[in-house]
Amino acid sequence: MAPFITERAAFLARVHFGVTIPLLALALIPFCARIYVRIWPVWRLGWDDVFIIAGLACSIIDWGLLVQEMHVHSGYTTIEEVREAVFFAYFAIPVWAISMTLIKTSIVLTLLRLPLKKSWRVCLYVIGAVQITYCFADMPYLFFKCRPFHAAWDIMAPDRNLKCPKLHTDILVSSIGSAINITTDLLLSVAPMFILWNLRRPLRERVVICILTGMGLFASGASIMKAVVIADWTNVDDQWEMAMAIATWTVLEQFISLFAACSPSLKGPIQALLEKCGFNLTRQDTNVSFVHIPSRMRENHLRREAREWLGEENSQSPRQGPSELIAVVDEESQQSKISSSLVLPPVPGQKTLIPQFLLRRQKDGV
Repeated sequence: MAPFITERAAFLARVHFGVTIPLLALALIPFCARIYVRIWPVWRLGWDDVFIIAGLACSIIDWGLLVQEMHVHSGYTTIEEVREAVFFAYFAIPVWAISMTLIKTSIVLTLLRLPLKKSWRVCLYVIGAVQITYCFADMPYLFFKCRPFHAAWDIMAPDRNLKCPKLHTDILVSSIGSAINITTDLLLSVAPMFILWNLRRPLRERVVICILTGMGLFASGASIMKAVVIADWTNVDDQWEMAMAIATWTVLEQFISLFAACSPSLKGPIQALLEKCGFNLTRQDTNVSFVHIPSRMRENHLRREAREWLGEENSQSPRQGPSELIAVVDEESQQSKISSSLVLPPVPGQKTLIPQFLLRRQKDGV
């Protein structure tokens, strides 16, 4: 008997397109903003950007593979169409695992760009290692669980039920994978909030940054919903309808994770828009942000940021800055003199401007 697509399954297919396509377009906005600020005006593309580009490509491929099982109209379908849909949907599973691993690895590498404490760096390395390990461990099970191998994705294979693990085994493996993904989603969504909250920035600006980085919590919600649907697989009569729901939550998880990974790049445009509306997030220069982490790495990072902020070229006038952070240093005598004026006169070839607190650290022998 030919399989029948119920009205409910067709409705879920239409919902799938109506939700995932706009979400993909929305996720491309912060993605493009992120790539733009990394390549213009200075090329600063890193490995985290390479991983997020690959993650976007895998997410779109996964979405395309799941489209094959979407029937927006109810009615009978052929067994060949079902066979093809199952084939593409099965190979969408490893693509999803690779996509999520690439996106989360990108988030880890992005956070590792910050001058963090050793404990934070160790935690990030552990999260990345767990996600990568799960991805590599899941592949052998997916492709070698059946004899012959093609019985895993070919519903027409003879004695398929006798040559593959029981359905309960598949659900158990999927539940373990869901638990790992939900845990890493939560950790990578909450960790940036704690890390970036230590920025010496105004409260309103820190709230905006935490909201942007916290978008990953919605990806965790999608992962939880998908795990609940899969756990109920054996208790439903219309498995085609169940497959539509799983596909939708799978794609939502990927696109939301992609949006969350790139959302901090929207901070600048959002701030500019709010300033045009008369709402200023900060009253100080937005080019400098400091993390309260006393380390040699932090000191070097702050010194570099300060030089960029104040103007490193001898032919250019220094920028204005608060008097309590500025000191004039005579490079020849290595003696510092505190400047009390807001606008410091440049002395080409002799004077360099650096933050005063760094001078104090050097004087203390740090």
